[in-house]
Amino acid sequence: MSANTRALLIGMLGPALQAVGVAWDLLEHAVLAPDKLGDLTLRHILMAPDHLVIFVGFILSVVCIPLAIKVAQAEAKELQMTVLDPNNKEARAVIQIWAGEVTE
Repeated sequence: MSANTRALLIGMLGPALQAVGVAWDLLEHAVLAPDKLGDLTLRHILMAPDHLVIFVGFILSVVCIPLAIKVAQAEAKELQMTVLDPNNKEARAVIQIWAGEVTE
């Protein structure tokens, strides 16, 4: 996967989640219960699941967009994951720890 594609996917996580929350809110207030639009209270705005999804999407945007910018600016060498050689003793120990096969 190219660095630009990876950066785009990381950067779009928050806005995509916000779009889901907005769609949910519109579906709730415009289609399912249009007569309850006058019942909007501060508690509903702060505690309704659709509004919480929008808020989490905003927080995710605050975290992910700077991360996406760093990924887009990084060189390919910086984005590569290290591959462990299974014949290496240290690598074998790490693999066993990950697999939960450590016996002391």
